Amino acid sequence: MRTLLAVITGTLIGVGCVPAAQPLSIDQIAPSLTQLGNGWTSNHVVVVVDQLNPTNAICNEGKGWLQAAHNVVGKRGREAYIVLRYAYGSNSTLVWITRCKDPQSIGDDWGRDKETKSTLDSLPRIGEEVRFYRRDGMHNNIAFRRGNYLIDVESPGAPIEKLKQLALLLDANLVRAQRASTPKGETPQE
Repeated sequence: MRTLLAVITGTLIGVGCVPAAQPLSIDQIAPSLTQLGNGWTSNHVVVVVDQLNPTNAICNEGKGWLQAAHNVVGKRGREAYIVLRYAYGSNSTLVWITRCKDPQSIGDDWGRDKETKSTLDSLPRIGEEVRFYRRDGMHNNIAFRRGNYLIDVESPGAPIEKLKQLALLLDANLVRAQRASTPKGETPQE
């Protein structure tokens, strides 16, 4: 399996609404184990499919992941689909990153599960909007959107505080990468 650092050379996530911006690579957004600190034991790419670079599809965990990614990309304005796997102790945490052609393509049907309507008292201040929900009534999820990105951090067993930490770092890295890739004189989209 490739680690996040092994994917540095690919242009896997572009800044969609900033035409002159340089594409971002996954390592610019995904927090490293050093950033996360104690307790986090691994991180790697599960699958990546990006319309900006169709020859650079990556799948490290079975062809079902690749098929699912291809089913998402190209529909409803979805341009890229990435899944990362982190481990905190013995708990697996998935990060789902979707880049859309524009913020409107994200829609409003994200960050909700039809079976549970859970709220969390203190959500991290990330993105333009953040939501907490339980997928399938058991996985805790913190989902947020920033610009044309939708990011969902999900785990059935990791502590909520660790999900918050990962979400905060994903958002901070995304903002930093967008600013760094924006040409001088232009304003980055946030």
